[in-house]
Amino acid sequence: MKKQDLIVLSSIILILIALRSIFNIPNFNPIGAIALMGGILFHKKITAFLVTIGALLIGDIILGLSSPTYMDYMFSTTFLFVYVAFLSMILLGTALKNRVSLMSISLGSLVSAILFFLISNAGSWLALDYDKNLSGLMSAYNAGIPFFKATFISQLLFSLSIYIIYNLATQRKTSLA
Repeated sequence: MKKQDLIVLSSIILILIALRSIFNIPNFNPIGAIALMGGILFHKKITAFLVTIGALLIGDIILGLSSPTYMDYMFSTTFLFVYVAFLSMILLGTALKNRVSLMSISLGSLVSAILFFLISNAGSWLALDYDKNLSGLMSAYNAGIPFFKATFISQLLFSLSIYIIYNLATQRKTSLA
């Protein structure tokens, strides 16, 4: 990855983190897209993980400093499961790296939203007052269903936007399929 490309991608990520910090809409944010696209677009896995998780953490710290409620949430069991979900999205992105197209990013966005739903709600099941049995797990998943639509739409919208903006800024060809 050329230095200029690295600067472009890092700038896109930082702008999206800033937007998330200003407009914190639950389950409609660029975080999952940053994780997926970081895995796809950064050439080295270590860079994908460090820059992406670092940016996410910076955004969470900014939100935590502006909200005592959010600060309490940071580093809770549920919070850690959310980061595990983001790590899985980065890994998914690295798996898609050699097949990048609008179609693969769209499918990757759907899989990312499902991964986030499954992992984060399993964390809620473990950390919150759900019965620790299959019925309790299903209750946790049921409670998360209303948030899935916003998660998927934002994942798709922001992932495709990152891909298109990055390709335009670096003069790369955008592949449809």
